[in-house]
Amino acid sequence: MELGAVHELPVGRHFSIDERGVALRATWRLDRGFVNLSLWRDDRCVETFHLTPEEAARFVSFLVGGVAATTAATAPRLALVPERPPRRPLRFGLADVLERGVARLRR
Repeated sequence: MELGAVHELPVGRHFSIDERGVALRATWRLDRGFVNLSLWRDDRCVETFHLTPEEAARFVSFLVGGVAATTAATAPRLALVPERPPRRPLRFGLADVLERGVARLRR
Protein backbone atom coordinates (compact mmCIF):
# COMPACT_ATOMS: atom_id res chain seq x y z
CA MET A 1 0.00 0.00 0.00
CA GLU A 2 1.13 3.49 -0.71
CA LEU A 3 2.01 5.58 2.29
CA GLY A 4 -0.67 8.22 2.87
CA ALA A 5 -3.06 6.73 0.30
CA VAL A 6 -6.66 6.16 1.33
CA HIS A 7 -7.84 2.60 0.72
CA GLU A 8 -11.06 0.90 1.67
CA LEU A 9 -10.04 -2.18 3.59
CA PRO A 10 -12.05 -5.39 3.75
CA VAL A 11 -13.58 -5.90 7.16
CA GLY A 12 -15.02 -8.81 9.02
CA ARG A 13 -14.14 -12.32 10.00
CA HIS A 14 -14.81 -15.80 8.75
CA PHE A 15 -15.22 -18.83 11.04
CA SER A 16 -15.09 -22.49 10.05
CA ILE A 17 -15.49 -25.29 12.58
CA ASP A 18 -14.37 -28.84 11.85
CA GLU A 19 -15.78 -32.13 13.14
CA ARG A 20 -13.50 -31.96 16.23
CA GLY A 21 -14.85 -28.57 17.23
CA VAL A 22 -11.64 -26.75 16.31
CA ALA A 23 -12.36 -23.38 14.72
CA LEU A 24 -10.36 -21.59 12.06
CA ARG A 25 -10.86 -17.84 12.02
CA ALA A 26 -9.66 -15.51 9.29
CA THR A 27 -9.48 -11.81 10.11
CA TRP A 28 -8.53 -8.94 7.81
CA ARG A 29 -5.61 -6.98 9.24
CA LEU A 30 -4.59 -5.22 6.05
CA ASP A 31 -4.05 -1.97 7.94
CA ARG A 32 -1.16 -3.89 9.54
CA GLY A 33 -0.16 -5.60 6.27
CA PHE A 34 -1.48 -9.11 6.81
CA VAL A 35 -4.44 -11.48 7.01
CA ASN A 36 -4.55 -13.27 10.36
CA LEU A 37 -5.49 -16.96 10.48
CA SER A 38 -6.09 -18.31 13.97
CA LEU A 39 -7.00 -21.71 15.43
CA TRP A 40 -9.43 -21.80 18.33
CA ARG A 41 -10.26 -24.54 20.80
CA ASP A 42 -13.30 -23.69 22.86
CA ASP A 43 -12.94 -19.96 23.55
CA ARG A 44 -9.11 -19.86 23.39
CA CYS A 45 -6.90 -18.89 20.49
CA VAL A 46 -4.17 -21.55 20.40
CA GLU A 47 -2.25 -20.54 17.25
CA THR A 48 -2.04 -17.73 14.72
CA PHE A 49 -0.53 -17.36 11.26
CA HIS A 50 -0.05 -14.14 9.31
CA LEU A 51 -0.35 -14.03 5.51
CA THR A 52 0.71 -11.03 3.47
CA PRO A 53 -1.88 -9.95 0.89
CA GLU A 54 0.23 -11.59 -1.84
CA GLU A 55 0.51 -14.86 0.10
CA ALA A 56 -3.22 -14.74 0.86
CA ALA A 57 -3.96 -14.32 -2.86
CA ARG A 58 -1.82 -17.38 -3.71
CA PHE A 59 -3.43 -19.39 -0.91
CA VAL A 60 -6.96 -18.50 -2.03
CA SER A 61 -6.05 -19.27 -5.65
CA PHE A 62 -4.79 -22.69 -4.52
CA LEU A 63 -8.04 -23.38 -2.65
CA VAL A 64 -10.28 -22.19 -5.49
CA GLY A 65 -8.35 -24.21 -8.08
CA GLY A 66 -8.63 -27.36 -5.98
CA VAL A 67 -12.34 -26.89 -5.31
CA ALA A 68 -13.01 -26.14 -8.98
CA ALA A 69 -11.13 -29.26 -10.10
CA THR A 70 -12.92 -31.45 -7.55
CA THR A 71 -16.32 -30.00 -8.35
CA ALA A 72 -15.82 -30.36 -12.10
CA ALA A 73 -14.83 -34.01 -11.66
CA THR A 74 -17.85 -34.86 -9.52
CA ALA A 75 -20.48 -32.58 -11.08
CA PRO A 76 -23.39 -34.46 -12.63
CA ARG A 77 -23.54 -34.29 -16.38
CA LEU A 78 -26.64 -32.64 -17.74
CA ALA A 79 -28.54 -34.59 -20.35
CA LEU A 80 -31.36 -33.49 -22.58
CA VAL A 81 -34.64 -34.82 -21.32
CA PRO A 82 -37.18 -35.69 -24.00
CA GLU A 83 -40.30 -33.61 -23.86
CA ARG A 84 -43.12 -35.34 -22.01
CA PRO A 85 -46.27 -36.06 -23.96
CA PRO A 86 -49.18 -33.87 -22.94
CA ARG A 87 -51.19 -35.21 -20.04
CA ARG A 88 -54.65 -36.54 -20.67
CA PRO A 89 -57.35 -34.48 -19.03
CA LEU A 90 -58.90 -36.05 -15.96
CA ARG A 91 -62.17 -37.63 -16.93
CA PHE A 92 -63.17 -38.85 -13.52
CA GLY A 93 -64.06 -36.92 -10.46
CA LEU A 94 -62.76 -37.75 -7.00
CA ALA A 95 -65.84 -39.81 -6.21
CA ASP A 96 -65.25 -41.99 -9.30
CA VAL A 97 -61.59 -42.54 -8.36
CA LEU A 98 -62.52 -43.52 -4.79
CA GLU A 99 -65.25 -45.83 -6.04
CA ARG A 100 -62.80 -47.64 -8.35
CA GLY A 101 -60.26 -47.94 -5.50
CA VAL A 102 -62.85 -49.48 -3.18
CA ALA A 103 -63.89 -51.90 -5.92
CA ARG A 104 -60.25 -53.06 -6.32
CA LEU A 105 -59.88 -53.58 -2.57
CA ARG A 106 -63.02 -55.77 -2.52
CA ARG A 107 -61.60 -58.17 -5.13
